[in-house]
Amino acid sequence: METWTTNDLPERDQFSYWREVLCEAYIALNPVREPAAGGFAGHVTAHPLSTINVTTISSGRQKIYRGRSEISRMPTEVYFLNLQLRGQCCMQQGGRAALLNPGEFSIVDSTEPYLNDYCSDDWEQYSFRIPRHLLRPLLRNPDKATATIVADNGGISTVAIDLLKSIVRNVERLSPTGATLSSSMVELVAMSLGATQTAQEMARGSARQALCCSLVTHIETNVADPELAPAKVAAHFGISVRYLHKVLEEGGRSFGRLVLEQRLERCARDFAKQKADSETVTEIALRWGFNDLSHFSRTFRQRFGKTPREYRSEGA
Repeated sequence: METWTTNDLPERDQFSYWREVLCEAYIALNPVREPAAGGFAGHVTAHPLSTINVTTISSGRQKIYRGRSEISRMPTEVYFLNLQLRGQCCMQQGGRAALLNPGEFSIVDSTEPYLNDYCSDDWEQYSFRIPRHLLRPLLRNPDKATATIVADNGGISTVAIDLLKSIVRNVERLSPTGATLSSSMVELVAMSLGATQTAQEMARGSARQALCCSLVTHIETNVADPELAPAKVAAHFGISVRYLHKVLEEGGRSFGRLVLEQRLERCARDFAKQKADSETVTEIALRWGFNDLSHFSRTFRQRFGKTPREYRSEGA
């Protein structure tokens, strides 16, 4: 992991250092600050993942250009995929403009001029540097794929965005040579942007595996919702209930069992840390989505070998 920050420098040196940071962490770029005076905050953290470089970048209002002079000075052939986390960015290339809001991504091609206009005073992105030869052959219309918005609106784009976020959150635990994961990521990105038929066939297995992981993560995150049901989750991902069950089954899971196990584990965790006179067993069970207390008591005993009250009183 490498980290760069302007925080420790005198204000007069911060922006010139930021220019060096962008060129070292990414590629030859020409940032123009707005406003043109005063201090300048910027932070980049970079992690290698096989042939892909993963960064988290945050800063303030500015425009970052890559023109013909920067291309000739550093003719590296890559795509940059930027996933917006906070603030806005207008990515412009080839006569197109993609105004990114949080949860959306777009790509630019380093072999052609582009502009990233960061129009927020405080913004953050995940940025992925993808070798051009890995992604371009998978795109159905590569010359029109840049500076277009991919939003989290269900289907394959939701799966791709979930995978991108998961990679960054777990990158320190991933092998730097994680070729399989980076390949799956590139295939899903291609499908989100419009992939060739061959690429779609290649990516089907990767897409199902990534969708399974996204389904599990979504269920774990929303397990406290008493109305969590297959139809509700399927609608979130833009798939049918039948396909949801099929994908989970291929991953060795079932929806009902996963929800039940997660709810029981959350209750047991709270029982272990709650003091005797704090929340009641019923309150904890209801908080984690149980609305049938007899069913809760029965399944809890089957899982842990004790009733909820026994488990709690023994400080398990």
